[in-house]
Amino acid sequence: MTIASAFLAFVVTVVFLFAFRPVAVAIGLVDVPGGRKRHGVPVPLIGGIAMSIGLGFGTSLVEHPEFWNPALLGIYLLVVVGTIDDRFDLPPNVRLIAQTCAALLVVFASDLIVVRLGTPLFFEVPLGVLAVPFTVLFIVTLINAFNVIDGIDGLAGGLALLSLAAMAVIGADTAVFALVVIVLGVLAAFLLFNLPLGVNTPVRTFMGDAGSTSLGLTIASVGIFLSQGSAARISPVIGLWLIAVPVFDLFSTIVRRLVQRKSPLAPDHEHLHHVLTENGLSRRGTLWWMLGVAVVLACAGIVGNALAIPDGVMMIAWFAAGALYYGMMRHPALVVDLIVSVWPSAKNTGARSS
Repeated sequence: MTIASAFLAFVVTVVFLFAFRPVAVAIGLVDVPGGRKRHGVPVPLIGGIAMSIGLGFGTSLVEHPEFWNPALLGIYLLVVVGTIDDRFDLPPNVRLIAQTCAALLVVFASDLIVVRLGTPLFFEVPLGVLAVPFTVLFIVTLINAFNVIDGIDGLAGGLALLSLAAMAVIGADTAVFALVVIVLGVLAAFLLFNLPLGVNTPVRTFMGDAGSTSLGLTIASVGIFLSQGSAARISPVIGLWLIAVPVFDLFSTIVRRLVQRKSPLAPDHEHLHHVLTENGLSRRGTLWWMLGVAVVLACAGIVGNALAIPDGVMMIAWFAAGALYYGMMRHPALVVDLIVSVWPSAKNTGARSS
């Protein structure tokens, strides 16, 4: 039943990705090239809307944990606000209010709260009265992490797919497994329209803020479920390895902007995927490199969990990996030279790739 439901969710998502294209063009819900936007033609921003419909349809067909219904309401809230933002460019404070409300829905309506952090300092770290604000902060952080890394075709969707696949492996014997498989089916449908198959692919589609923010909320909710309470299969420290790349990118960007005395909220074109392409790596090469890094980090987390490596050791290693990520962002030319030396076809030969 789970596989059949995932397939139906896949089909529904594909149908709406086609159906909404003329609507998006008619109402101006398209991403127009120019400025920081490097694509060649306007692209519909309907991925998030179509995925939310497929997600709601698919998860209604299977049993799922109680937290999912409030989380789905939060997802729809983010999709509505994200779609308005995609069309009219809302102020940052409005987006932050919507993200916080969605996080509060998950926390209070589903009682999905981070009450234990494991032993990241080699001893138990109790949250006590800080549990609720910490959970809200974590959810909002992950929402924004997936939002800011959505910069080249296939990246945000691919990273979400990898995170959820790792969670499916870890949670195969839990009540959340069917839900995760449905989300994977929906993501697979979107990626058919978003993977870099060509610059002007006729069905090319972006997920927009509606899609990236709702993916962040989904992954945060599933991650909390798998790391807390009686259903816990991993410690929160292990969970960080499954979402490492978007989190590293977010915090590396914040640190870089602070060092440069810029606002940490100001958008720019200096994320890792941007600087790698600007230093000679093709967009396709950048995508597969970053997805490869995410696979290695997620596998490290899974192996660490299987071998019961102490949280303190895994936490130190995670910070070390984050420092390396920051180093890649600050010295992209060296990274590009290294990649091209072992993978020559990843070099941008001059034609715009996507």
